[in-house]
This record gives sequence, structure tokens and C-alpha cells, in this order.
Amino acid sequence: MDDAITKQRVFDLHCDTLDRLVLSADPTVPGGFFEHDAGVPRDRMSALDSNDAHISLERTSAFSWCQCFAVFVPDELFGASAWDIFVRVRGFWEQERLRLRDKIECVSNAAEYRASFEAGKTAGMLTVEGCSFLEDDGFAEERLDYLAAAGVRVATLTWNGPNALGSGNDTADGLTSFGVRMIRELERRGIVVDVSHLNEPGFRGVCEAADRPFIATHSNARAVCGHPRNLADWQLREIAERGGIVGLNFYNGFLRDDGFPATTDDVLRHVDHILEVAGANVLALGSDYDGSDVPEWLEPCSKVKALYQLLEAEFGGEIAEAVFHRNAERFFGYVA
Repeated sequence: MDDAITKQRVFDLHCDTLDRLVLSADPTVPGGFFEHDAGVPRDRMSALDSNDAHISLERTSAFSWCQCFAVFVPDELFGASAWDIFVRVRGFWEQERLRLRDKIECVSNAAEYRASFEAGKTAGMLTVEGCSFLEDDGFAEERLDYLAAAGVRVATLTWNGPNALGSGNDTADGLTSFGVRMIRELERRGIVVDVSHLNEPGFRGVCEAADRPFIATHSNARAVCGHPRNLADWQLREIAERGGIVGLNFYNGFLRDDGFPATTDDVLRHVDHILEVAGANVLALGSDYDGSDVPEWLEPCSKVKALYQLLEAEFGGEIAEAVFHRNAERFFGYVA
């Protein structure tokens, strides 16, 4: 337990590691994992504990690390075919967490969170990125019950395109009436609504429909980098006023506009802006590891200590701790 206390604590709201490990060998599934990892030996992309992905348990073991593992569902899949992807990736998650029970603990409450760190384990939380398996077809509530039983704590409503709930940032429409109903059903089951990937009309729809705080698991400041996946100032303020959090995304394309790899100064500009606009209780980590190209100085995940040192030097230890774990812990009630 003493070692766990001295380890740097990390709470990361988003990665695509599960999909990357499951789907990088399957050319039939859209999403780009097969093409991206075509040159990586398969035996180095098949296990959660040791791999050539951004995140592995070998790397997170040096920290007291809580990782939100997303099941990403590609835009091209809907209904049953989308649900098959969720079930397949979730099956891998169950297989690995049982095989590696001495290294990782699936957490859903504060006691489990604390216990995982005291035992020297990585804590894992299951989430969903893209709910295109939810359609107004009579199966939606049954599938939501399955998500809740599987331990899913967060659901990103869309990816970049449209689905039955609403429209992502590549499209112009907002939430559907079915999407409004599903927000209420997600909240009823204790699953947090994630607005990353929504367009602005969809975001406004969530503001109208949601009774509970919602979050943006992996989005940056649009005033610093103009990509539509980033959040405008009014959105940052809205999330803050509702008690939500925003995960800092490490993707180069969301950190700067010109296509070059992001520097430490680029990251600091986003952090500074979000702190100024939304306050010190909002910003968390939302790395997007294994779902995007990140700066070399942040790849693989063990290099995140460089980000902590950067934040500590620029903003002080209190802010660094808040961003790295305290804001997310407070939101999920996991304060230890």
C-alpha cells in the first residue's frame, strides 16, 4: 500500500486500446485499425498486458492509473452489426481482465477504485464511443440494460456522422426525439452522457434534455485549435456550470491547426484557455491513446509523466493534480 501512495495518480477518460487490439487484425471492420497497424507484428497487438499499442498494463503499472477503456463503434455500422462490435470487444475486455486479474481491476465505485490502487493494480472503467447500436427498433432498452450490467459508465452518443440518436460534428442536424429519450434512459441507468463528437445543435439538445451533469471525454478548446471536434467557449462554460468535466485530447490535429506535431506550448495553450474559461475544476485527461496520432513526447502512455511535469512547472502542483486525477475522481465519486 505504501508504494501505491507514492505512485503518480492518473485518471484518463478515453482510449481506443481495446478496439485496436481486437480489430487491427480484421480487415472487414471499418475504422482504420487494420490499415494503421498493417506493419505491426500480430503477436505484439493481441494482449492488454504487453503490446506495441500506446497503452499496456506493463506501462500503467508504474502509476496508480485509472483508464476508461472505450468500445468504439464505427460510423458505418448500425443496429445489430454495431451491437456485434460492442459484444465482440467487450468479450475481449472480459477475457483480459479475468486473465490479468492480478494486474487490473474493473471499477464501478469508490471502494473498488481505492482497492485497485492499494493492491497495485490498474483500475479500468468500460465506456462506449458511438451508440449506433441504439435504434428505435424495440431492442434499445434491452441493450441499455446490458451496458449497465456490463459496467459501462460513460456513453459517447455519436461518432462523427449521424445515427439514430443525433448527428456528429461532420453533420448539421441535432438530436432526434429518440436521442432525447435515450439520454433520459442512460441517465436512469447511471451511465454518463458524453458530448465529445457531437455538433453544436446536438450539444444544445443535450443541454435541454439532460438532468444530470454530462462530460466531454476527449475534446480541446476551439479558440486555440479550430477543429469542430473541439469545444467553443460557451460549451466549456456550460459543462462547467453543470458540474461536468472535459478530457484534454492528445491528438495532434486537435491541439494545433497546421498539421504539424503538437509541442508542449500547444498543450499549455489549451490548458491555460480551458482554465481561464471554465475554471480549475473542469479539466481532466482524455488522451485518445490508440485512437489517434499523438506527439512523440507523449507516446506511449508511460511518457505522460512529462505532461505532469509540464503542468506542475507552468501552473503549480494543485492544478497538475486536479487535471491528472482529482477532477475526474470528484466527478465519479472516486475520491480516495
